[in-house]
Amino acid sequence: MFKVIEGEKVKDGAGVVLNRMIGIEKLQDIDPFLLLDEFRSDNKDDYISGFPMHPHRGFETITYMVKGSFTHRDSRGNEGNLNAGEVQWMTAGKGIIHEEMPAMENGQLWGYQLWVNLPSKLKMIEPKYRHLTNEDMPIINGDGISVKIISGRYGEIKGPIELYFPVEYFDVGLKGGTFEKELKGTNIIYVHSGKVKIYSDEEIEVEKGNMCIITEQEKVKITGEDGGFLFMSADPINEPVARYGPFVMNNMDEIIKAVDDFNEGKLV
Repeated sequence: MFKVIEGEKVKDGAGVVLNRMIGIEKLQDIDPFLLLDEFRSDNKDDYISGFPMHPHRGFETITYMVKGSFTHRDSRGNEGNLNAGEVQWMTAGKGIIHEEMPAMENGQLWGYQLWVNLPSKLKMIEPKYRHLTNEDMPIINGDGISVKIISGRYGEIKGPIELYFPVEYFDVGLKGGTFEKELKGTNIIYVHSGKVKIYSDEEIEVEKGNMCIITEQEKVKITGEDGGFLFMSADPINEPVARYGPFVMNNMDEIIKAVDDFNEGKLV
């Protein structure tokens, strides 16, 4: 099945302007993906307020910076700059409080945040923070194609980190080349540059700023003369989802416990 989703302009954090693809009225989530935001602007007023301290529990956040820089700080003592091309992979697990604030006052800020759910057996694991530099992530260059591997495997090349829950996450550029990949249960393609043609049991063209969801297919082929996209793929968890702001659990009793723990300072 193919489905194309147009993003919605929203504000989050302390007023950051976002193009939100997942976590909107027409697509609350697509198991196991809970949220996908693109922040991309040359106007400092769109991003300068950042994302001040806020809590998470029950899932993972993956922040990929294409241009510009954020400063990360959290309640577990992790701190540092997330610069162009780098990735912050944070497992919130049983709970963490963090902030992401621009480390720049002018220029283009361009990046993504993806939320990936965790199965019930992993929701209360210890939080973990991993910073991936450009040197950590392999880039495969072929005939008219480049594939940056943030996580998972492309061909014989594997990404840099061992994951609690397997997710494939690539940044792909096409200059007349072809991207081919075997698929998992849930697959999303967010076109960030130009346009691409996607082939499986049908054909569809997707333009910049839109996302294609593919399910119930074994393979995909994507072509483009001057296009780029994020490819994210994982198998669904198939568990109930209870969601309240920055907490994602399996039922409302667990959500209430998360809110109580945060109010009582137990996430620090």
